[in-house]
Amino acid sequence: MTLIAEIHNSQIQDLRDRVSALEEQVAVLLDLSRVEVVELRDIGREQAKSEIVELFGTTKGHLYFSDIQAKLGIDYDMVVEICQELIDEGAIGLDANAL
Repeated sequence: MTLIAEIHNSQIQDLRDRVSALEEQVAVLLDLSRVEVVELRDIGREQAKSEIVELFGTTKGHLYFSDIQAKLGIDYDMVVEICQELIDEGAIGLDANAL
């Protein structure tokens, strides 16, 4: 093989490697574009608690913290704190299978 052919083959392999890396980056970007963005509302704790209680009253089945956050647009940490408070008060139940 001549030196020119070796350089040509090397350049082709380099281009293939770069295309492969770009394809991987595009796949990652496509996955990221599928992520759901939840816009949070700036509401007080009592209003959030009231809305969470109402949501539990109108929803059949289980609700996860992330479901509540997505449906109501409430800060995740606030959702967890309020749900724990509601569990302690006996207003909502905790599914034993969720642990």
